[in-house]
Amino acid sequence: MLDFLRQRAGSWMVKALLAAIIIVFIFWGVGTFRTRQANLLAEVNGKPITLTEYQTLYAQKLRQLQNLLGPHFNEELLKQLQLPAQVFEELVRKRLLAQVAKEMGVSVAPKEIQLAIAQMPVFQTNGRFDPQRYQLVLRSLHLNPADFEEMVRTDLLEAKVRHLFTAPILATDNEVKEWFNFQHEQLKLAYVKIPIDTCLKEVKISEKELKEYYEKNKEKYRTPLKIAITYYLLSFDKLKKELNISEEDIKNYYTSHKEEFTVPEKRKLRHILIAKKKGESEEELLKRAQEIRQKIKDAKNFAEIARKYSDDPHSKEEGGDLGWVTANELFESLREVVFSAKKGEIIGPLRSPLGYHIILVEKIKPARTKSLAEVKEEIRKKLVAQRLKTYAWDKANQIYDEIILLGGLTEWAKKNHVSLKTTPLFDPEHPPADLPPEVVKAALKLEEGELGPIVETPDGLIIFKLARREEPKIPPFEKVKEKVAQDLSRAKALELCGQRAQKILKALATSKDPQKILQKEGLSLAQTPYFARVEGENAGLPPEVLRVVRGFARQGQWYEEPILAGEAYYLIKLLEIKPPKEEEFVRQKETLKEELTARKRQEAFSAWYRHLRANAEVKLYRELPKF
Repeated sequence: MLDFLRQRAGSWMVKALLAAIIIVFIFWGVGTFRTRQANLLAEVNGKPITLTEYQTLYAQKLRQLQNLLGPHFNEELLKQLQLPAQVFEELVRKRLLAQVAKEMGVSVAPKEIQLAIAQMPVFQTNGRFDPQRYQLVLRSLHLNPADFEEMVRTDLLEAKVRHLFTAPILATDNEVKEWFNFQHEQLKLAYVKIPIDTCLKEVKISEKELKEYYEKNKEKYRTPLKIAITYYLLSFDKLKKELNISEEDIKNYYTSHKEEFTVPEKRKLRHILIAKKKGESEEELLKRAQEIRQKIKDAKNFAEIARKYSDDPHSKEEGGDLGWVTANELFESLREVVFSAKKGEIIGPLRSPLGYHIILVEKIKPARTKSLAEVKEEIRKKLVAQRLKTYAWDKANQIYDEIILLGGLTEWAKKNHVSLKTTPLFDPEHPPADLPPEVVKAALKLEEGELGPIVETPDGLIIFKLARREEPKIPPFEKVKEKVAQDLSRAKALELCGQRAQKILKALATSKDPQKILQKEGLSLAQTPYFARVEGENAGLPPEVLRVVRGFARQGQWYEEPILAGEAYYLIKLLEIKPPKEEEFVRQKETLKEELTARKRQEAFSAWYRHLRANAEVKLYRELPKF
């Protein structure tokens, strides 16, 4: 079109057309100014991020989470993940890296994108790119090819930028050795455990202190929201008995679904597999198979020959017995020949991906259709399963209407002499095991006494009401006095034990006879076995302690401060560091060098990007939407 206009720029008709185009652009732009402004979400160094881009990526991420988490996906989890912020940061990252790539003259060609996609195993069939599979996988992920290819382009662009920045970064031999030593060194510790309970007897609390602690920590004693639910279960098991499946229904189903009850032809087979040996040509393999075939005189010595010559380890000792098989259980190359052979016939050699087969057809069971009498109960169960849900929902809706007319679930139960179940008051975060989460979720939206929606469960349909709702509240002091006393006692014991631990540690650090100090305090010194610095599962110490001392390297010294873990303080001394074996380092050196280089590059790139992000001018023009 542009070539046409250039070639005929002198024509009065083209001049008129160009004038019309200019007028349209002057008055409307490519989309109006208002439209563009309405679609603008943010700018990164002056480059726009549109609301459309954000919505598309948000929808993709949301679907991925739903597919990944299935029934565990919920709104609370979505809040914790802060998906809007994650999606926005991903778009900012794309913009910044695209800007850097442009400055560096880095780009991604369409052929590179095509090659990257073609090499992804998920899109391959038998090791080759499969366009149909590509479309199918993308459809299952709710992605269209254009969006996916843009994602691949962005990833390739980042990989190129990353490579240019990090390629010079390498792990030195000294760094690799230090890293190896740190990971594989064996530590042996001595430790003193000071339980907090040992300090409780020293704690004294006045009434005044209790009240002051309560006033400062009131929120700690706020009760959670509690609800009670009254419900009726319309059981599927009971409703099954009410369903009337007539003989006529069964007969009609059988007549119209006879193909379901067809038993395919089966044949009892024996075979001899002649598999290809290493270096053997196809001609040599076929010749060997023909020679074995000539050794078979008749059906009587087939099993004997199979035991002697077959390469099938599963059937060899059984004389090649394959049992009863259907046509679909055989390789396609064998199917037609085997199932057209007569009883007692020996056929082959026949080629399959496994090699050559010589096959004996021992017996034949012709295809047949099961009689109505054989499948009667099977059909009855099928019809019950098909009709049950519809019948249950019809009945539940009828009951629901009656409940509304009678003025409530309790009134309906009395009139119909039905027993209802009422739960005790419970925290919705910890519902009763027999109450489905859908019921609890729906109940939270109800007023006390209000009827909820019908909820389907694996056991049946539940009709329920919110029987009681107890809002969160801070109980009066007298009601929680005992709990306040426990909490304050523990807090004081924690403080006292911390002071005691510091005092003991100070004495141990300068003493030549630690046993004397510990004996005086009623404590003992224990030792760990040797354990790997990085792992530590066999050390017999809490994870909180191991996390702190993992980097401790001052052999023969006490760790500088007591470590609180659970209900005790720990004092730790590093007794010995046992270095790893040198031959193990030599064996792992190259692999470790690659790993450490990758880690250094990742850390360097992350630090570079954090700096890039911190110095970027990012303007957000509206609150991040949630969909």
